[in-house]
Parts: sequence; C-alpha cells; structure tokens
Amino acid sequence: MLPPPPPVLLILGTDAAGKDYVADFLVRRWQARGYSLEKRAGAFAGAAVDARSSSARKGRWGRFQEQVFLTLFPLVRPLTPYLAQKLVARDQQRFRPADRPLVVVSHTALRLLAFAYGPIIPPPPVTPALGQALHALQATTSATTIVLDIDPAIRQQRIAARVRQGTVDPFDHYMQADVERAERIERYLVTLAIEYLQAGVIENNHLTDDALEMALADALLQRTLPSQQTE
Repeated sequence: MLPPPPPVLLILGTDAAGKDYVADFLVRRWQARGYSLEKRAGAFAGAAVDARSSSARKGRWGRFQEQVFLTLFPLVRPLTPYLAQKLVARDQQRFRPADRPLVVVSHTALRLLAFAYGPIIPPPPVTPALGQALHALQATTSATTIVLDIDPAIRQQRIAARVRQGTVDPFDHYMQADVERAERIERYLVTLAIEYLQAGVIENNHLTDDALEMALADALLQRTLPSQQTE
C-alpha cells in the first residue's frame, strides 16, 4: 500500500514517460483514502491544473509555442545555464507551502537543461551558480522526487499511439525523430534528478497498476524523512 502523500512530490520524466498518468494514479489512490491534494505543472510554484493530461491541456496555442521553442532552441542553447538558473531561482522565491500535499508534474528548468545538455557528448557540467540554485530549491521545497525512465522502444510505441489518436505534440515529434538523442535527453534528466534532488527512479515500462503501486510505494518509503515516519 502507498504511504501517506509527502508534503511535496515532484514527478519528472521525458515525453511519453507517463508523468501525468503516474501523477493522476497517485492522486486517485490517495483521494480514495481521504486525502485532499493539489496538482501543479511545470514548477513548484506553478498554477494548479486539473486531471486532464498535459497533451489535452495544450491546445493549438500551446503546440504552436512548443514548435516556436524548438525552432529557436539552437539559437538560445548557449543561454541555457542562465535561463535555467533564473527559472529555478524564481520558482524558489515564489514557492509557498500549501495547506495540503502537492503533486508537481515536471519542471521547466530541468526539462530545459535535459534538452540542451543531454544530446551533447559528454554533457557539460552544471555551472556552480546553477548547482547552488538547484540545491537551494530542494532545501526550500523539501520535495520528494521521482523520475521516470522508459526504454527507447516503449517511448516510440507510446508516441506512435499518440500520432494515431491525434494527441501528438511537437515535443513528441522531436523525441520520435532521433531515438538516440531522446535516450540521451532522458539519461541526463535522470542523472540530474538523482544528483541534485535525490530522486528515486522508476522504470515505467508498461507496468500494471499493481506493479506501479508497488514501485511507487517502495520509492516513496525510501525517501520519507524520519520526521514524517514518526507522524
């Protein structure tokens, strides 16, 4: 059985890793046990979102913005450390503890870093200033973090299914276009999450609900603070 929800839970993963599915799975299970939770997207201080998937929320305008970003990304890539640092610092400054547990899906700054640094062999080191900002964000939020890792073939299958369903977005196409690049992006995100956020890793490859709950329970229990265990 799942432990009680931590005060703040961050779920990371690349496109098609199942972030929203896992978040909604947890929210449903915890709500069934009487907990009230809030789901946010993109940052700890992000706006609350509903139960729709991230793809369903985007709409045409959101997909247009994604395409513009991917088109201009090669030009702004050198600014990635600065932009990511500013996003992390802004999130830390704006974050306020909530009156109920938070489930945060993805983080724009970490996603930006993965897209920028992941494809580079070897990836450049995180700048000291950015590293300090990430540590400060972790200290401020005291977040429990889970990062999802999937096999390249599974990612391709899931994106192909989105294409058939008409829910595919520009980031999906970007990850689909180069399998090795997509895997390097994911590998970097996982490494970043472990190093700076002490994340637990879940191999989210077509898990049954029972297997997913067991994996989540194990990851959450291993990262429960001693003070939470005694409550």
